[in-house]
Amino acid sequence: MLQLKKNQIVTNVSEGQIEIRQQEVDWYCSNYNTMTGQAAMLAGFAFSFITLPIPGGELAPHIVLEFLYFVLTCSTIGLELGVIIISSYLSVWAPSLALRGSRGTADLHKAVDTLKDYQALTFYCFMSGWIIYFVASILQIWIYYRSHIAAFVTIPFGCIIFAIFWYSYKLTMQLYLGESQVVSGKIEHFQPYEFVGDIDKGLHEVNMVTARAGGNTKADYAPVASEALSEFKPKLASSNYAK
Repeated sequence: MLQLKKNQIVTNVSEGQIEIRQQEVDWYCSNYNTMTGQAAMLAGFAFSFITLPIPGGELAPHIVLEFLYFVLTCSTIGLELGVIIISSYLSVWAPSLALRGSRGTADLHKAVDTLKDYQALTFYCFMSGWIIYFVASILQIWIYYRSHIAAFVTIPFGCIIFAIFWYSYKLTMQLYLGESQVVSGKIEHFQPYEFVGDIDKGLHEVNMVTARAGGNTKADYAPVASEALSEFKPKLASSNYAK
């Protein structure tokens, strides 16, 4: 009786930890989904740049200007497509691992840590694509319009790019949380319980009913997922797991 009560207490508290970690999964996936939608829109804008015919004859741009224009445009498309691919993979496979992983809570922690590790990389690629897109827009003005018109339009565009840099830096400094400031939903004291495997699956594999019926009173089963923390982990999460 007391054993069941103790196990129930541990299970209830573990479920509370899982609910917290699930909120982290939902938050990360929401961020990735937001970036995916915006990145797809920007990639479409940038792709329209490379489909426009370049003026020829007397209006033909300098080869250096044309080269920089296409390099920046293709860079924007590449960065935003990278954001879409990474975000799509993480949004699909991380929740799947957290929900259906055979190692239980250990897989949930792995999913959260993986989402966390790639968020900064994805976000910086996303913002870099926007900034490069604005620079390519300025070059587009110089290619398709006369110099005095392009020079006039470059001034407000340049101010916009500077404002994006400034406010991105300012907001990052005000809202960014360092590693030492982040509160994790993982409760370290519960880690020993995470090595307990799937009891139902284990009982069926070792056929406990047949073993007991045959008089084997030592046919006890306490599944331990000894390999739970042995696989490769993302760079920021690797310090939390032993190989």
